Amino acid sequence: MDSMIIRKVDLPIEVDGITVLDENGDYNIYLNSRLSYDSQADAFRHEVEHVRQGHFYRYEDIKVLEEQAEYNVG
Repeated sequence: MDSMIIRKVDLPIEVDGITVLDENGDYNIYLNSRLSYDSQADAFRHEVEHVRQGHFYRYEDIKVLEEQAEYNVG
């Protein structure tokens, strides 16, 4: 389906956000509700960059994928 579903949840403070691809093909973006609005917006842009770059369909080192997403956001 390729929809993005955004939720704010309590995550460990060191986790800004995470995206999970579900069985319907939707991207579930979880943002840390403990962060400021601006930090949540940054985390959202970062997670969307993972989706845009197709990281859920590539088998690469997670550090490389994180650097790619951060480079294109920041």
